[in-house]
Amino acid sequence: MRKPRLIISKCLNSEKCRYNGQIYDDKVISLLRKYVDLETVCPEREIGLEVPRNPIRIEKHDDKYKLIEPSSNMDYTSQMTEFAEEFLNNIEDVDGFVLKSRSPSCGIKDVKIYPKSQKCSISKKGQGVFGAKVVEKYSNIPIEDEGRLKNYNIRDEFLTKIFTINNLKCENSILDFHKKNSLLLKSYNEDIYDELNSIVSKENVDEDDINLYKNKVYEILNNKRDKITKIRLIKDCFRKYEAYLNEEERDYFDDLLKLYEKEKMPFSSIMVALQICAIRFDDKDLSNQTFFNPYPIELISITDSGKGRNL
Repeated sequence: MRKPRLIISKCLNSEKCRYNGQIYDDKVISLLRKYVDLETVCPEREIGLEVPRNPIRIEKHDDKYKLIEPSSNMDYTSQMTEFAEEFLNNIEDVDGFVLKSRSPSCGIKDVKIYPKSQKCSISKKGQGVFGAKVVEKYSNIPIEDEGRLKNYNIRDEFLTKIFTINNLKCENSILDFHKKNSLLLKSYNEDIYDELNSIVSKENVDEDDINLYKNKVYEILNNKRDKITKIRLIKDCFRKYEAYLNEEERDYFDDLLKLYEKEKMPFSSIMVALQICAIRFDDKDLSNQTFFNPYPIELISITDSGKGRNL
């Protein structure tokens, strides 16, 4: 069985390649190793920088951003750009990236920008040279840094997307994929979901339809799920069972939804309550939806505080 394929910064994988020679073992990557295929890359080592090495940084020179080693004033912009383009052009298959935060090479959004030859950074933050090339070329797949993945909601979205993309690649039939993932897809964007639905509803689905469907899945996963859509979908599902439940049970579920709306109840509690209904009434179509378990449950870290889980 194929696993999601991720490319990650090598330093996140307990490999000795950081500028100061220290080893960093990222918790999320440690959890992922069993469930995904990892390829590691250290752009700074690839362009010939040693371990340990003098720090490099992003400097703004007029209207251009350059990768500079301040101690020697060496400019590594061209080497890093050439490596990034060559490396990314040779990737045959990838489902997502996890890159080192704040890195002048790998950072994707929080890299300090320095004025030319100045010691203090400016208020604006940007991207590393390699990270910027990744974002430019692979805007259709999940790209995160390890710092952001410490947040449960961001990590949940990232894992949901990479495993959904993997399921799409593994499934022989887009009709089977659509059936299992319908609620999940709908939770991202209902308009694009309707387009997906119309494709699989055709009497004869040809190769062009299959390619269009797959492209639309990538498009829908580039959207963000919101609370209103989640609640509407849950209510639609629960409505099937209301006639078979007593008033106390219906009120209890309604109270759960109200607590979730007020951010006093995690969304996972709502999902569990709905799953119980699906099991009770032997609703196989609903209980088999990836909406409930989009990725291996073992990847939900038990040490998370739970803060922000309900977003």
